[in-house]
Amino acid sequence: MEQSVENVVARSWKLLTSNWIIIVPGIVVGLIVGAITDVLVPPQTYGDPTTAAGYVSHDLARAVGGVIATVVGIAGFVVTQCYTVGMAGAAWLRGRTTLADGAAAVRDDASNVLGAAFGLFVLGVVAALFAIPTLGISLGVFYLFMLFALPAAVVGNRGGWSAIKESVAIVRHRFGTALIIGIVLFAIGAFGWVIALAFTFAPLLGPIVAAVIMQAVVGFSSLVLVGEYLNLRGAARPPLV
Repeated sequence: MEQSVENVVARSWKLLTSNWIIIVPGIVVGLIVGAITDVLVPPQTYGDPTTAAGYVSHDLARAVGGVIATVVGIAGFVVTQCYTVGMAGAAWLRGRTTLADGAAAVRDDASNVLGAAFGLFVLGVVAALFAIPTLGISLGVFYLFMLFALPAAVVGNRGGWSAIKESVAIVRHRFGTALIIGIVLFAIGAFGWVIALAFTFAPLLGPIVAAVIMQAVVGFSSLVLVGEYLNLRGAARPPLV
């Protein structure tokens, strides 16, 4: 029987409070990617600004480092999504999750997430291009209809475009419920961002607290989306593609 949005949200919060480990991968991967980026992309003062060679070496180092940092960032995104969504799926299935569930998702679904991420990037660019003519409606449509793409890629084990197609089909079949979920998660994300931003200005532990808050929001959102994905798709029903 299909659960109400309230039940899915309440259950997601309970799962998060009993599985705080779900926020760990995002924090760890974020720190690693940030450290690598700092090393690969030299600061603006790199090189000797008084010589042409200094400028060339500076620009070349930044360009090469930027390319590598981009690849590392994409890899970090894929790993983080696999871990977070995979652990959310395990939590909904068993009530508990471990890092092993995330590692299994990386092993089994990384290519799905990478394919879905590429599709989301392309569609996101298209939505952005039409943002001004449509007064931002294209971005809202993109956000709403892509809500379940990553859960479909990891929990549903869908390939990139198949995950996107399933997300579109689910939202089309359950538009009202998906709209409510989209609004709720957007509001929670905005609130979490404001709180985290306030902590970033605090000395010493401020940035760490901010990172924990944002990852808690990401973990909760993943749990809600996975719960609704399972709820709306229905494990026993034919795929909505």
